[in-house]
Amino acid sequence: MTEIEAVSDTIKILNSDESFEAFDKMVAPTFIQTSSESSQKERRQRAVSALQRAARISGAPKLALLAANAQLDAFTKVKELIDKMMVELGRQQKDEIAHRDYCIEEFNNNKRSTEAAYDQKASLEARIGDLTKTIEKLTQDIDASKAANAEMMNQMKRASETREAENGDFQVTVNDHRVMSMILTKALDRMKQVYAFIESSKPGAPHIQTSGTHTDPGNGPAKFKKMEKNAGGGRVVAMLEEVLADTRKTEDQAMASETDSQSAYENFMKDSNKAILQTSKKISNMSGARASAKSELTMAKTDFEQTMSQLESLDTTKNDLHKACDFTLKNFDARQAARAAEMDALKEAKNILSGMN
Repeated sequence: MTEIEAVSDTIKILNSDESFEAFDKMVAPTFIQTSSESSQKERRQRAVSALQRAARISGAPKLALLAANAQLDAFTKVKELIDKMMVELGRQQKDEIAHRDYCIEEFNNNKRSTEAAYDQKASLEARIGDLTKTIEKLTQDIDASKAANAEMMNQMKRASETREAENGDFQVTVNDHRVMSMILTKALDRMKQVYAFIESSKPGAPHIQTSGTHTDPGNGPAKFKKMEKNAGGGRVVAMLEEVLADTRKTEDQAMASETDSQSAYENFMKDSNKAILQTSKKISNMSGARASAKSELTMAKTDFEQTMSQLESLDTTKNDLHKACDFTLKNFDARQAARAAEMDALKEAKNILSGMN
């Protein structure tokens, strides 16, 4: 800053009207001894004017100093200085063009990279949202499937308890009926020992009845009293047989019902185990999918953080580019034109000093 301030002050001093007026009055002692003093003075003055004009255009202290040197130094030295300055100005022109091109390219690269990073950011945000929803849905489905399995196992437990109770009732019922059947059979057999029923399927030979005498009883039909006891015994036997048949029927029904219940129980347990196995497999698959989704979510979040860091870095780079390039880009045409004018003035001054004009 001290250097810049000093140069600015120097430019003001050298470019002031008083300085140029003083320069115009000065003539180098070397040229007083030449035979063409007036011609050289005129050429010198023209060269100084060209250099002063270039100094005013560019505001460059070197040109102002060169104009002062043109008042004092020999032409050869001034022309050497002009040549050096022409080379320097040419290099500056090329450097500024290169810097301008670099700035434009870097701004474009930064813009493309920033747009790509924002696209990546949007894509990652959508990906993170989808994965988060997927994980939530899988978690709900896994919990629901686990609850379904738990309920199924609970139902299987209740079914086993019910089946055990039913089988216990069956055992009691069958045992009671078998005991009853034994009792009824025993009672029926005892009744049949007392009361015999004779059934004739075909008639016998003709019966010749003889009357009895005091010496021959005869073969006429015997005379009995009414057999009420025998008839009652038949009804008892019939009743016992009916009860025994009912008992055996009830036992058969109990056994058939037990068989059906056991078959239904076995089928229920088989289907339940199959359902539990399928649900467990489904839970395993969903758990694997959820683990993969969580892993992808972690990577997506990491990529998102890196993308945000990249955007911050690109923004910093953009700000740095503005600091380094804004002046050049905004003033490029004016600076190029001013430098071209400097170079033209220098050429004109050199030509004047060389006696070409």
